Amino acid sequence: MNQAYFITMAVTAALGTGWLMLRLQRRGMKMAPAILGLVLSVILGWALAKLFYVALLFHRVWPRFGWEAFTRVKSTEFSFFGGCVGVILGMALAARLTKTHVKQFLSVFAPCGALMVAGARYAERYLGMLGVGSLTDVPALCRFPFAVSNEWQEWFMAVFMLAALLALAISLVFALRKKEGWIPGLFLERTAFYLCLSQILCESLRAQGLKWGFVRVEQLLCAVTLVGLLLYSCLQSEERGLWNRFWPIAGALACIGAIVGVEFALDRIDLSPYFWYALMILTLFVLGWLECFCTRRRFEQVQHQYRG
Repeated sequence: MNQAYFITMAVTAALGTGWLMLRLQRRGMKMAPAILGLVLSVILGWALAKLFYVALLFHRVWPRFGWEAFTRVKSTEFSFFGGCVGVILGMALAARLTKTHVKQFLSVFAPCGALMVAGARYAERYLGMLGVGSLTDVPALCRFPFAVSNEWQEWFMAVFMLAALLALAISLVFALRKKEGWIPGLFLERTAFYLCLSQILCESLRAQGLKWGFVRVEQLLCAVTLVGLLLYSCLQSEERGLWNRFWPIAGALACIGAIVGVEFALDRIDLSPYFWYALMILTLFVLGWLECFCTRRRFEQVQHQYRG
């Protein structure tokens, strides 16, 4: 990892924390958990990014490196998903230690966290091939921000830029929304859902990544998170009847199955990748619709309780 990467990450952390402190101040909340959360998030984010990587690829890295696998500092030997888990845990722990309502604090943090994700994704620009996709020879795309070139003037799709822009858009959307404040923790739930949703596409476009055969591990972790968040949302519903309450889970599992099929087809069926990615994007929209349905159902439930 080079100096430009660490500078970008430091600026990202500072901006995210500064925005978090501003949001806390506007809500009359104490700012101590933001400062403590920054420290804990850096520590836990780094530790879990490495721990997830070693655990997920234990069968490959342990026989080769042993305990050294936990101390190697190489850009391809960390899990971005694990790092995000570490940051959330760091913020939650900071809230608990400062006796701040954890769900309320994490809801305030959610768009700031998405901004940090955007900055971290952009920082991959300085990590060589880690943040790029396949080669492109389309003249209109052979330029930044659509692609980046190597020393041989070969142009690779700038997946890091797409991931950063999607995370930034998610950050802005949930910074402007108010309705999620009716339900403690919902801001974090929805922000995490859509970050994972966008990451499924971006992870598919990457030339490099953590893999089990053709299975992209970080993409799988995002898919599991999506289903878990939908399951939690269904459990919060008071809808009567097992099917009426949990049918979105069946829909989500069908969508995940379709995405797995697309990933398999991209490597083995000789059709235009544009077709397969169009199908993947359509499936992701369906997943987003399922999340909106579950959230709307919870909103209606809260409104009904309030009127009652």
